[in-house]
Amino acid sequence: FWGKIYLISTVVNSGYVWLALIMLLNSAISVYFYLKLIVYMFLKEPKNKTQTYVGNSSVALKSVIVVCAFFTFFAIFFIQELLSWINEYIVLSNF
Repeated sequence: FWGKIYLISTVVNSGYVWLALIMLLNSAISVYFYLKLIVYMFLKEPKNKTQTYVGNSSVALKSVIVVCAFFTFFAIFFIQELLSWINEYIVLSNF
């Protein structure tokens, strides 16, 4: 959230108000998808009353969650290497 606010304010200060409006519109559209996920996670009833909320998720969703959790967990231990790797690519791109 704060990154988007900072980016949009920088774009407005640079004089690209039209670009900031497009960014705000895209952010408003993405809120729909974020809230849809939260609704399915917490507000929908499970498919089978004997199962927990995990019954509403598919195998693909469970796989994505496991992979993201894996990378998030190991990023804690390798954050310095990850940041130096990202910095290398930023320097190579002449950004």
